[in-house]
Parts: sequence; C-alpha cells; structure tokens
Amino acid sequence: MNNLNQSSEIKTINNISPKKKFYKKWWFWGIVVIIILSIIGSDSSNPQKVGETSVSNSVNNTVEQATTFKVGDQIKLGNSIVTVNKVEYSQGGQYTKPADGNEWVNLNVTIENTGSSQQYVTTLGQMFIRDFEKNSYQVSVTNKAMENPGFGLDGSVIAQSKRTGWVGFEIRKGATGLQFQYNGSMFGGKSVLVDLGR
Repeated sequence: MNNLNQSSEIKTINNISPKKKFYKKWWFWGIVVIIILSIIGSDSSNPQKVGETSVSNSVNNTVEQATTFKVGDQIKLGNSIVTVNKVEYSQGGQYTKPADGNEWVNLNVTIENTGSSQQYVTTLGQMFIRDFEKNSYQVSVTNKAMENPGFGLDGSVIAQSKRTGWVGFEIRKGATGLQFQYNGSMFGGKSVLVDLGR
C-alpha cells in the first residue's frame, strides 16, 4: 500500500511541467528587439540647424546648456528634421475651455524622416513644454486637436517623407520662458529645445 502511494506521488510530480524562464518567452525577446531598435534609431549626434555647421564647444555639451532654437528653424536630430512652424495661444471657445487659470498652446509641427526606414512618433512620450519655473507640461486635447482630428502627429512617418500636424498643451495662464522640447526617442537620447518667444 505504501509503495502504491509513493508511485502515485511520483506520477503527480512528473506531470507538473517546470515553468519557463522569463528569458525563454517570446514577449521578452520582443521587448529586447524594440529597445535595441529604438536605441539604434536615436542618433547620438547633437541637434543642429539645417544648413549650418555645428560649432564645437566643450562647455556646451551638457543637457542644461543645450542649444535652443527658434520657431521656424529646421533642426536635424538623427534621421529627423523637426520644425515648429507656428505657435497659437487660446482661451477656448463657447463649448470647450482650458481649466480655470490655464490656457492652451497649439504648435504646428513638421517632422521629416530623412532615414531609410520608417520612424514612429508619439506626442505623449516625445513632446513637452516647459516654462521659466521649470514646470513641465504634457500633451493635452485642445481646440486645434478637436478641430483637426486627422492632422495629428502620432503614428509612423515613412522613409524620405514628412508629417505636419497640430499638437496642443494646457499650461498655466501667463507662464513665460516657454520652450518646446522634442525627444528623439521615448527611451532617452538627445532632445531639441525650441524657444516659443514668450
């Protein structure tokens, strides 16, 4: 009888399959591939205005001392050329308004892909506004976004083409020292700063 119990225990143990290690699962390698492609896609070269030679300045290499560009400048960052074409401020309309004490900033932006493969743009992870007090503002749904739903920037930009659209932010009313920040990748790397003139 004792031998029978032992053999049934052995069968039960043998039927239990050991769990796969996490690095042997398909989703782990999918994440690794995405991260590697993002790192390769985010070029480590400094952003520079198209048509100008970069000035080597050893003091000017930290993030805090990064070069700031102006509205209308075409800025090359890796395989992208980013241009802020226009800036509009809004208090909203009859039906939609920003929260009390806030206002909307709408930017018309062009992103050109000069590379040989498509790029993915996500406004929520790559675009921000910051002000003089170092407050950071994320993308928000504004009047321009609602008026032009088909002209957003999110999605893929195929090789050797460009995409132009509106991106909006809700900021503190009257905030000054506004700068648009575009990150070349969601996973870090270089970024572009554009002075919005206020």
